[in-house]
Amino acid sequence: MSSRLPFTFKMLTSAQRHRIARRRERHNGKVSDTQIRTQLLDHVQHTINTQMNGIIGALEMIRKDDLPSDQCEMINLAQSSADTLLADIGQLLDLDAPFVHPVVNDAVRKSLTDMRMMVVGADELARARIEEELQGHEVRVDGFGLPNAALAALEKAARSGDPYRIALLEQHIPGIDGETLGTAIGNAALHHDTLLVLISDEHNRHDAERLTHAGFSAWLPPAAPQAMLINTLDMLCGCIVKKDAPRFVCAGLRLGAENAPLKHFPLFAHCRILVVDDNPVNLQVAQQMLERFRCKVDTAKSGAQALLLSGEQHYDLILLDCQMPQMDGYQTTALLRAAENADTHTIIIGWSAGINRNERDTCLAIGMDDFISKPMRMRALNDLLMRWLRSQPVCSTVALQQGDELEATQQMFGPDFIELAQLFLEDSPKRLAHLQEVSTGKDAIAIAKFSHVLCGSSASIGASTLAALCRELEIRAKNNALDDTSSRFHAIACEYARIDAKLHGMLNVARHVASPNKH
Repeated sequence: MSSRLPFTFKMLTSAQRHRIARRRERHNGKVSDTQIRTQLLDHVQHTINTQMNGIIGALEMIRKDDLPSDQCEMINLAQSSADTLLADIGQLLDLDAPFVHPVVNDAVRKSLTDMRMMVVGADELARARIEEELQGHEVRVDGFGLPNAALAALEKAARSGDPYRIALLEQHIPGIDGETLGTAIGNAALHHDTLLVLISDEHNRHDAERLTHAGFSAWLPPAAPQAMLINTLDMLCGCIVKKDAPRFVCAGLRLGAENAPLKHFPLFAHCRILVVDDNPVNLQVAQQMLERFRCKVDTAKSGAQALLLSGEQHYDLILLDCQMPQMDGYQTTALLRAAENADTHTIIIGWSAGINRNERDTCLAIGMDDFISKPMRMRALNDLLMRWLRSQPVCSTVALQQGDELEATQQMFGPDFIELAQLFLEDSPKRLAHLQEVSTGKDAIAIAKFSHVLCGSSASIGASTLAALCRELEIRAKNNALDDTSSRFHAIACEYARIDAKLHGMLNVARHVASPNKH
């Protein structure tokens, strides 16, 4: 492709810019104090958002790594603090919004008072500790050691018009696990006013998506510190008081949709993207985020450099900073559009740390296709790429993260593993075929049934990732959330293919060891 552009542009000199500015000032007349203050506050928040983009972007990158749980907690705490800081600054600098004095939050802090809760668990001492802490905050709390007693109390309270608003369920409950019990409660229309909290050492924040679909509002580790327990319940009670839909809470930290970690990254390895920004930190953050999606990324520090690069290379998408010196994103977009013809159109996404509520409309009016704000987050970027680019189909990457336990199962069963593996390999294809059939027909009951059966057999052989994928599909089917059933079945089929190949390899080795060739 020729490097020559079909147009020319000329930079304004400093003197020319000053003359234009003076003419505009004389034309507009004297600027009022309010206008000066507004411009100053806009500049302050633009600067803050630009710097916070680097901080939050770095946290987004670190959080995806396989770190110990205590480090993950610290990262999420830092991210939560950054979100709170941005929200507080946004309110302070918003001239149109009334200032809200912190005293209004007293109602939320006192929202625990007289709230009705139950604690269900086999550990009587742990249950008593939670009850005592809640009673200290004037919570009406009852404890139950058996699931039948808890279910009977839930039904009686709901029918009396004084329902339990929060139920804390320990994972280890006689005869049933806490997650299964919570799923059953969440599916009952009679208990739609009851929020569920799972207390478990078998789960962590990476289970948030699955637990949310199962009907839970929070997860807490066993023996959670008092502050963690009370803060979590305070968040949930605040949602109840304000009649607001609760977001999932992990270990006392609110996990909003924009911060929920992405389990799997769609792949865009075939896409080339140009990122344009005069701030080197923003360039680095955007580049690393996009590379997580396997994009091929080029960067430009100015609008002029972006024009040169776009003349030499086709880009599937250009992420373009709106506010840049000399040639801003709007001017750059106009020149890029002028170079296009009827058969070409480059997707241009505006990117800005400004607080102007009409900025998105301005971007669209000037010729951009979409807008994303700073600080940029992985989930928002994921949604943007899915909206404008076609991702490559990919088998589940969970296997790379979780692996399996086939070798451990083989060691446990010894010579009997051959028979167990053969039975799994003979039986599973039929179950997989049935699951595919009902998934195509969107039969929620049948999907849940076959997912449950395949989950059990997969767990027995040590195919832990396959079992987890089946468990997720089962829960979504029980909640009648079938919008992504085809993609979930595709992930299950891909993981089963991997397990099938590995098991055949293991069986060949086991048979060779059992019956070595005689020379």
